[in-house]
Amino acid sequence: MALHSNAMSIPRFIIIEVQASASGPAMAYASAAMSALSRYSGRLLLAGPVDDAEVLEEGSEAHAVVVFKFPSAREAETFWLSDANRRALIPLSEHPGFMHAVSVAGIPEEGLPGEPLPTTANVTIPDNPGPRAWMLVQGTVSDPGPIGKYMETIVPMIIERGGVYRVWTAPEGPEVLAGDWPAQYIVLSQWPSAAVARDFWYSDTYQNVAIPLRQPASDFSVLLFQVGS
Repeated sequence: MALHSNAMSIPRFIIIEVQASASGPAMAYASAAMSALSRYSGRLLLAGPVDDAEVLEEGSEAHAVVVFKFPSAREAETFWLSDANRRALIPLSEHPGFMHAVSVAGIPEEGLPGEPLPTTANVTIPDNPGPRAWMLVQGTVSDPGPIGKYMETIVPMIIERGGVYRVWTAPEGPEVLAGDWPAQYIVLSQWPSAAVARDFWYSDTYQNVAIPLRQPASDFSVLLFQVGS
């Protein structure tokens, strides 16, 4: 599946993850970085403290996450290397609970015409005055065959509920900026609300059809955050 085209405008995301013990410093970093973000056309997409991390996949470990979005890789890199960001990052990066920071290509702003993934090209995002929800999926795949059938099952379900993918990257895709990267898939999806995301997750089809398809072929961590914009 060709996710990107050179003719498309490909946003860049910086995703920072920390253990529960570093949740406070991570939120302080997100706040401190705000003043520098606008200089690089970036914005804070998600600042999810550990207390707001809802565990969906059994066995997942709740942790905190910060996600920045930029128009392109150039702005993301310039921001990351800026003196302002480096100063703001020091207390967090030196905390023993710091896990990693990675830079990843996002789904093009135009969506992906002709591709089956739920994106802005084939999904009408409902106008919702409340906070959006973000589902962060990470993990490994041992057998891609069942995962294809899994995707065939869930894609119509996501589109029906107004969910879209913002990041979909294979283990070799992320650029590691700091910390240890466990080489796994990263999938970040946006939902109209946490209630809609839960309706998808706890539906009979997902629990009794989709999960049995993927579990023998993958090992995933799944968290839900209802914060951000």
